[in-house]
Amino acid sequence: MDSQVQHDFLKALQSIGVAVYQSIKSSDAHYTQNTNPTADLQLDLDVKVDRLIFDHLLQLASVAGVMSEEREQAHYKEEGDFLVAFDPLDGSSVVGANFLVGSIFGIYKAKDFADSNIAQKIQMGAYILYGAKLELVVAVAGKVAHYSYDEIHHTWAQKSPLTLKDKGKNIAPGGSWEFFDTSYKAFLEGFFKQGYRLRYSGSMVADVHHLLSKQGGIFCYPATKDAPQGKLRKLFEVYPLAFVIEQAGGVGLVGTSQQRLLETKLESLHAKSPCFLGSKVEMQALKA
Repeated sequence: MDSQVQHDFLKALQSIGVAVYQSIKSSDAHYTQNTNPTADLQLDLDVKVDRLIFDHLLQLASVAGVMSEEREQAHYKEEGDFLVAFDPLDGSSVVGANFLVGSIFGIYKAKDFADSNIAQKIQMGAYILYGAKLELVVAVAGKVAHYSYDEIHHTWAQKSPLTLKDKGKNIAPGGSWEFFDTSYKAFLEGFFKQGYRLRYSGSMVADVHHLLSKQGGIFCYPATKDAPQGKLRKLFEVYPLAFVIEQAGGVGLVGTSQQRLLETKLESLHAKSPCFLGSKVEMQALKA
């Protein structure tokens, strides 16, 4: 991905961030009677933000196709070299409680979203955070850039790049204890015995950003008895955030198999996966 394309995507993501942030602040979080392709009940806001982001991305000349977590099928154009998959509002189930939520983007140089090796073709991972501040994080090879929006002057400012140390102090485990197997419970208890702090919000993008802002720790959502394939979607959540974590100096693994998330096959557009993201020392505990 050349510098001009990177710049075009950066400007588009900044524009999307401002538009979505204003939409969230002026909308209520009401559930519809509709579900998305993985049977999650949709909010009015999910649908509204999805449409807004979709329209923005399709205007980019470099974009050949767009796919949303909220839609069954992708939309393709005749021109462009890149495919963009996105989760319009990650953590939308907690938006009513005014928790931190965000949009996640994976930008791939591929011809078709159904390419089983699409994870290895990711060129950029990004997310936008909608909270007390509007922030944008963009990862390309070897760098994770961080931007913050000034609502008074309507400008974006670049902050220090995000990097991970080898070890952190926080753990963000998703899922319900009753559905964890014995080995995973022992895995979590090992961290708590070492004095790790629990930091899980119900919003993956928020928890991963917290990990990055604290420069270490681990986010994990395993295969469970009620979700044997995992809960998180590869194309829209897992691949993009695994890419961000790796570029920051961390590790993204499926689990005890030690397989990199970015080396896993995409079985279907809405395929799910267990997901472990974090700094190196914490991820080594998966080998135990």
